[in-house]
Amino acid sequence: MEKLMQRIFQIDGEETECWLGHDGSRFVLNTPNGTVACQLDPTGLPGGYTLRAKGVVRELRLAVGPEATFVHMNGRTYEVGRVDPAERLAGSDGGTSDDRLVAPMPGVVVSVAVKPGDTVEEGQPLLVIESMKLETTLTAPRDGVVAEMPFAEGDSFGLKDILAQLAPEEK
Repeated sequence: MEKLMQRIFQIDGEETECWLGHDGSRFVLNTPNGTVACQLDPTGLPGGYTLRAKGVVRELRLAVGPEATFVHMNGRTYEVGRVDPAERLAGSDGGTSDDRLVAPMPGVVVSVAVKPGDTVEEGQPLLVIESMKLETTLTAPRDGVVAEMPFAEGDSFGLKDILAQLAPEEK
């Protein structure tokens, strides 16, 4: 059975979602544009690898930094940044103007702390979810009133499902 791990990367400033799996004999990269079987083998050089994908073999060098990985291939260097799924789930990159908490990956609701009609303050816990064996507390992105909590404890949710919705701010 193939195990999947979702990753969100920033390549040349553009976000790309992909799911890396292993079917027991090879890695499989699932992207919005299709599935690619791939193999990455060390060459013996520091940071050196051979990448095999789609019948093409490429030599590359990797340098892993604290916030990005740099890939040098075919005379060009690519900066591959990593988006932390836990931060994405917590809404930290969405800013306080967004009234929705959207799931960037599938998961399960562990607990729900509020219900529609409840008044909440920015940073107040709304629900706890589990995704990729990681529990994350989702908090209110701003002060307001809860409009929707579409999932209950134990419910599964999918990629990009709305997990919580605040009522629009009154002007």
